[in-house]
Parts: sequence; structure tokens; C-alpha cells
Amino acid sequence: MLRLSAFAVTTALVLGSTPAQAMDELEELTVMSNEQYEEMLGSRGRAAAPPLATPRIESPATASAAPGWATVKFNSTDRRGKVVPTRVGNNELGWKHFSSPHNITNPDVVKKIIGGTSNPTTSRDKPHRLVYDGALVAKGGLLDPPRKIANIRIIVQYHWQTADNRYSLSDRNAKIGVITAYCRSVPRNRCPDKVNQT
Repeated sequence: MLRLSAFAVTTALVLGSTPAQAMDELEELTVMSNEQYEEMLGSRGRAAAPPLATPRIESPATASAAPGWATVKFNSTDRRGKVVPTRVGNNELGWKHFSSPHNITNPDVVKKIIGGTSNPTTSRDKPHRLVYDGALVAKGGLLDPPRKIANIRIIVQYHWQTADNRYSLSDRNAKIGVITAYCRSVPRNRCPDKVNQT
């Protein structure tokens, strides 16, 4: 159901376009971490998020890493100062794993979500696995509150070796970094094109 503000409808009528076209033109979209989204909402309360879903990665029995999988494509730094690399990767981890299949082709998406997070989610059984959550947000206007259009999750291995021991770095101070990034609760975990246009 599309909610239209009175301003959007009036603008549409004046400009000779449909209300839906006016909303697309007026809506300001941005990618941000969930922390930043909650800060933006302030006292308005927390919006419900879709249920958690982690894509299943089916992989062959042995790693098929090309020699360049470990090359760093770019780095992101979270609010606590953790530097998280996104490596070129291959079909199992890194940029090549998620960029095309999950439609996150703009490095700024990863940088904004990691950069806006202070406390990524961790668990006792996987202490080196960090989860950074964010969203594509329509900022809203004077009368409309901000709303999430897509929930984005980034999985990071903050260790020199993957949890399954199939990939490792020779420098034990280095981090594997981003394993995958995807949109939650959508078919094939594929993000909408608008994610890359922010």
C-alpha cells in the first residue's frame, strides 16, 4: 500500500504527473546502519524489522580460490575503529560472491553500514563473526516519518582465517573481512536497484 502525503498529491497535480511518480521524484533515499536509523527516529520508537534470514552458501568440498581472492578492494571502519576489509574474493566470499548475485554493486553501501555501526552483533559460538545490519531508508518529509525500504545485512569474519578453516591469510594480524552482504526477506536475498543509487 502506497502512502502519499498531501504535498506529493498536490505536487503531482501541479506538475501533471501521477502521485506515484511525484513520490519517486521527491523521496530522498539513503543507506545507513540500523544504529543511525534508530538515532534518526529518536523518540518515535523502533520500527519492526523483517525476520532474520541468512542465505545458505553451498560450496564445493575444496576451496577454489584464485590467487587474487585475498586482494583488498576497499576498507571500511566502524564507529569503534575496527577496520574491515572487503576483499576481491571469489564465488564463495568477498566482493565477487555478493556484488552481482545480491545486487550490491556500490562500495558505499558497505562503507555506510559498517561506518555507522558501533556494536556489530556477535555470538559466543562464533566470536570472530560480526554482523552489521543496515537499511535503505526513505528519509520522509515533514509529515512522514523515515521508513525502511530494504534491510541489508553484512557478515564479516574478523579473523585471519575463515570459520571452516578453508581460507586463511599469511599475515595473522590481517582480517578476512566481508564474507557476504545481502538484503533480507526478499527473493534470492537480492537488493533493489535503488540501494546502489544512494
